[in-house]
This record gives sequence, structure tokens and C-alpha cells, in this order.
Amino acid sequence: MDAVQGAVFVLAGGLIWVLWRRYRYPGKWTFTFSLRYESEREHLAEARRRLRDIKQEAHRQESKAQAELDTHRASYERKVHVLEQRIAALHNPGLGDRLDQLGELTLFEHIVLVESADERKPIPLAELDVRFDTGQRNHSVYLTQPDQQVHRAKYPHYPATEEQEQRFDEDQVRDFAVRIQNTVARENAFRADLPQQLAQAQQELKRARDDTVSKDEADARLSQLRARHRDDPRLKEAQEALERARERWQALTGHLPPA
Repeated sequence: MDAVQGAVFVLAGGLIWVLWRRYRYPGKWTFTFSLRYESEREHLAEARRRLRDIKQEAHRQESKAQAELDTHRASYERKVHVLEQRIAALHNPGLGDRLDQLGELTLFEHIVLVESADERKPIPLAELDVRFDTGQRNHSVYLTQPDQQVHRAKYPHYPATEEQEQRFDEDQVRDFAVRIQNTVARENAFRADLPQQLAQAQQELKRARDDTVSKDEADARLSQLRARHRDDPRLKEAQEALERARERWQALTGHLPPA
């Protein structure tokens, strides 16, 4: 079976070669295969090779120049994109990283999230007043916003019952409240420094957008290279030589070969 398949492949390959050669050197079979016309076929093949080599060399040079331009463009766009993202993050920092969680309160870099059976809301940390208090049944963390809205988070410390399975140690709740206070302090410092950070980032973005020298130079090199290749006298000469070779073959065989 393998021998049969091998023979089939050889025959198929031979047939493809014959058809290709007939296409490249049209006319009677003697023109295509006979040693008598080998010099005529070589003359046509050489004209084709000469034009192909010139085009391939131009393509290699232009591909290299295009790759350099793509690299500079990507670098330029990456710098601009990074700065645009930085400015967007300064305008809208979002939640930030998750830092801690206790009971119904989850602390993030820029907000504290309240999640209970009754509500789910984010409370911004900026200018937030945080106070710890304790009572007979619950430890409490009071969150007072700048508009004086207050949220009280309760942490039971009496012995657990069937209704209330979790209880909280006083130091545990105090430490959590202190961590919220410290995060608020960092948020206030961040907000105070925000105008300066934004101004600096905007300046960096403007400089990055204006810094197009490398990209523009690479673009100019590619344009000049394409123009030089387009006007290359060798290209015109090779094209004319190929046309003469094709016409010569047509005069010999009555068939115009492909370029």
C-alpha cells in the first residue's frame, strides 16, 4: 500500500511539474521541453529572476523599515495609553485593593463597603469620621460622612446564642476601626495631593503626545524608501527586459508567456 501511495505521489508531483512548466513556457511541447530551445527558455527565466530579485530586495528593505515604524508607533501609543489610564484612575480611583473585612464592613483603599441584610452601599473614605464604642451587648463602629450621615456597624460580644452564632472580641473590633482610620488618613492625603498629581500627569501626557520624532522619522524613512524603489531605474530596466523576453518567446512560439 505504501509503495502504491508513493508511486501516486510521484506521478502527481510529475504532473504538477509538467503543468507548471507548460504554463511558464507555453506553445508546442518541443518549445517547453526540447533541449533545442533551452537557451530561449533560460533567457526568459533569467529575465524573470532579475525582476524578481529586485522586487524581493525592495520588499525586504521596506518590510524592515515598516517593522521599525510599527515598533516606534507601538511604543508611542503604549506611553500615551499608560498616561491616559493613569489620569483616568486619578479621576476615578474606584474601590482600590481590598484591605480587610470584619462583619458587615469590607475595607478597600478608597471606600468601605457596607453589606448587610438591609443594605449594600459604598461609603467614600475621604473625610470620613470613624469612631469605636462599646456597649453591654455590642461593640460599634460609627462611620460619619462629611454630610453628617452616620452608619453604625454592630459587632455582638455577648455569649453566642442560637440566633447569634458569631461574637467579636473588643480588641479585634478596635484594631479594625483603627485600620479604617489609618486608611482614611491615607485617602485624605491622596485627595489633597490629587490636583498636583493630575497636573503632573497631564503635563507628562502632553509631552508624550508631542514626542513624535522617532515615529515621524521612521515614517519618513519608509516613505523615502518606497519612493526610491518605485523610481529605481533597475526596476524599470528589468521590467522592460522581461517584456522583451516575453515578446521574443511569443514571436518564436505564437504564445505570450506569463510574467
